[in-house]
Amino acid sequence: LELDRRSRGWTAVGASAPFRHRLPPRAWPSHAPTPTCTSTHMLFRRAAVRLAPRALARPLSARAQVPDAADVVIVGGGSVGASCAYHLAERGLSVVLLEAHQLTSGTTWHTAGMLWRLRPSYVEVELNSHTRAMCLRLEEDPRVGVASWHENGGLFVATNEERLSEYERLAETGKRYGIPGRILAPEEVKGAHPLVRTDDLTGALLSPTDGTVDADGIVRAYCKGARLWGAVVAEGTRVEGFDMEHAAGAAPRVSGVRL
Repeated sequence: LELDRRSRGWTAVGASAPFRHRLPPRAWPSHAPTPTCTSTHMLFRRAAVRLAPRALARPLSARAQVPDAADVVIVGGGSVGASCAYHLAERGLSVVLLEAHQLTSGTTWHTAGMLWRLRPSYVEVELNSHTRAMCLRLEEDPRVGVASWHENGGLFVATNEERLSEYERLAETGKRYGIPGRILAPEEVKGAHPLVRTDDLTGALLSPTDGTVDADGIVRAYCKGARLWGAVVAEGTRVEGFDMEHAAGAAPRVSGVRL
């Protein structure tokens, strides 16, 4: 994959290319702001990396030495970047994750983390089920042991027949995927949640295996697991830019990353 700088998307590329880092010595400013958002980009490259020393104003949880070569370089240490690092390292690729500040310091830290397993799209259903399974798997793995999943269940209330029909379809979809869920009559809703007003309800969908994901917990779990597979997670490592190759008749390609 390569970064399309105009659309901020990814484009599939062929053979790997050199990956060069150049980092002038400088101090990390103590007043550096926490970013309000972050983007995660993966660059599938072999890497030739050279780093100059840098002083940090505050300790980081991971002062990893960035290697000279890698199959995959991920920019951004949020939930998506950490998940990519874990899954790619698990598949045998050498992975480097670069985070300018600290893990989850972008949009991940303030996410609500709500996860609904019964969704109208099969892609969402399978992805959410995999996410839940990974939270439980990493918590139960004695080498990781980081909790991130809170299974408090989900209750979807309907005030008209059209919405209730939608929930009935979701419940049927759940049967195909082995996801528990059932339709409740208005008088049954208080048994699931005593504080819900029911006089205007048509019915509800109860999904007991829904829950919330602790964003900080799952990122730490993914990164801890990724390191077990040999990945390098480098915090306090800002990407300053990308080197681009321009060939006649072809789209620009990323040939290096500058630190």
